[in-house]
Amino acid sequence: MSNLVRESALQQWLSQTFDIVPPLLTMVSGDASFRRYFRFQLANGDTAIAVDAPPATEKNQQFVDIAKALSAQDLPVPKVLAADIDAGFLCVEDLGSTMLEQVLSADNASELYRQALALIVQLQGSKRKNLAVMEEFDQAFIQRELDIFADWFAKEELQVGEEWQQTCDWSGLCSMVSQAILEQPYAPMHRDFHSRNLMLNQQQIVMIDFQDMVWGPIAYDVVSLLRDCYIAWPEELVDELQQAFLSEKSAQLSGPIELSTWQRWFDLTGLQRHIKALGIFCRLDHRDGKTAYREAIPQTLEYVLQVTKRYPELQAFHQWLSPIAKGFKV
Repeated sequence: MSNLVRESALQQWLSQTFDIVPPLLTMVSGDASFRRYFRFQLANGDTAIAVDAPPATEKNQQFVDIAKALSAQDLPVPKVLAADIDAGFLCVEDLGSTMLEQVLSADNASELYRQALALIVQLQGSKRKNLAVMEEFDQAFIQRELDIFADWFAKEELQVGEEWQQTCDWSGLCSMVSQAILEQPYAPMHRDFHSRNLMLNQQQIVMIDFQDMVWGPIAYDVVSLLRDCYIAWPEELVDELQQAFLSEKSAQLSGPIELSTWQRWFDLTGLQRHIKALGIFCRLDHRDGKTAYREAIPQTLEYVLQVTKRYPELQAFHQWLSPIAKGFKV
């Protein structure tokens, strides 16, 4: 079904659902998925956000279930006003248009990131039984994500032969990052917690795009936020903020985590995420025609190189990737 046909069907659904004339839909944004977002006006003059989320590709029921569960835990998420799961249409609360990324500066980064980190602590304090059913970020899940790099960055983007895996000790890297992830305490994990998935609404940070939430390692959302593929900060600030998180998180843990252990978890969990992201950015380009995400490749490569340089076990991968990364500099 074409976008225009779906947009017309979305208008009719909104008209019937809210007893209004078919509303004018103003495109707000698309994203890395196949979802599209539109702003429209309700009968009382308020605005809301209509979401076109094709059911063949989007996790609409998960979004609705998780939103309800998180709201019940007093976590800041948009209210779902209406949903047609089969059609792939949603209507959610309008949180405005201010993403965290748009307001961050050297002057306010520390304060805003501390608010966001406190939100991670609150999320991780939620009991699994009080949340919607979610997958476990287990060994198979971790490897599936790493394989996105192999399929889309190495094979599709670089067009390298199978020998690359031996050259860079790919299996050794996969084993090392998996071990670092699996040995961590597990908690609710947003899985895409960064400056473009956090909105500022009346000075409160609100989470969006949480339909892919899983039960996973406590370092994942922290490194997603602090080593954001779309915006980078000095390591001094990153170190200060991740230690602040660890200090606040300690109240939820049965025992303290050594700073060296935490740093290893933070680094290697981030490495898994950034390697996956490189594959996704290339997949968005080659498969979906979304070329804009290529702009994030140089910064993401830089994160990978920083971490692999730091660990002796990852030197083969670092040496393999370093010359490749030079071709992506902007």
